[in-house]
Amino acid sequence: MQYRSAIGGGLVFVGVLLGVLQGLQYLRFPAASTTLLFNTAPFVLVSAAIVFTGVTIVCDDAYGEFATLIITWGVGSAVAFVAVFTLITGTSQQDGLTLLFGAVDAGSAGGLAGLLIGLYDAQSRQTLATVERSADKLKGLNKYGKVLNESSNVESVSALCIEVLEFVLDSDGAVFVHGDGEAFRIVDTTLPDVDIDGALGRAAREASEGDKLQTLTDGAGFAELRSGEPGSTMAIPIPYGEGTVVLFAVYYDIDEPDSRNVDRFEILASHAATALSSVDVRTQQADEPELI
Repeated sequence: MQYRSAIGGGLVFVGVLLGVLQGLQYLRFPAASTTLLFNTAPFVLVSAAIVFTGVTIVCDDAYGEFATLIITWGVGSAVAFVAVFTLITGTSQQDGLTLLFGAVDAGSAGGLAGLLIGLYDAQSRQTLATVERSADKLKGLNKYGKVLNESSNVESVSALCIEVLEFVLDSDGAVFVHGDGEAFRIVDTTLPDVDIDGALGRAAREASEGDKLQTLTDGAGFAELRSGEPGSTMAIPIPYGEGTVVLFAVYYDIDEPDSRNVDRFEILASHAATALSSVDVRTQQADEPELI
């Protein structure tokens, strides 16, 4: 969000200013240590919390989209607290400077309360958005699962798996290979410069030795598939007739796949396994001689 730095920097400035005002208030109205402990120190901590919130908004990309929402909560709450303070002290006989510092204290407390509510609201919206995205991805997987079952050959299954990885599971590249555990051929790939006799072949052989339909996130040749770039590579072996299909997915923006990434990948592999089983059965039936 383009105003995130300005909003975060503004909060840091306000927090520092409020801390300075608290110091001036203590110097202007010196009192016992108990007054410092229960009147000045808490509002200094409030100022520090506001500064911390500003730094968090600037440094954490997760709040970029919601910076305006957070600051709106903070300003609104500060104004409300100051308004209540003004109503309560409207008929007070205290001098103007004392009332001003009181309003600053009220605004500080109200601003912090509003910022906390804003942060909670932002996190709630992020969680809801994540849940909705997950639901959309699962819905997309199920739709593609039905289409996969209509595939007539391994090439059709491969093309659909690559499409799901690219457009539903947001991978940065994918490879679909087929072989007997020793020799493999590339059916489809969206990765440049992959060689079945090089890193891809090593990765496919290691993946094919693992449990079927179980995701591997590390192995020989996995990093080379990303050309040494940071990120992660997932592979999953899928049974197909007497051989094995290995599906690879490459992500440059995910250092370590979480359980959601792995679960979706395995759901796709399960759909692909069902489709490949149907293809295998149809192929065997077509090869059987007709009885006379």
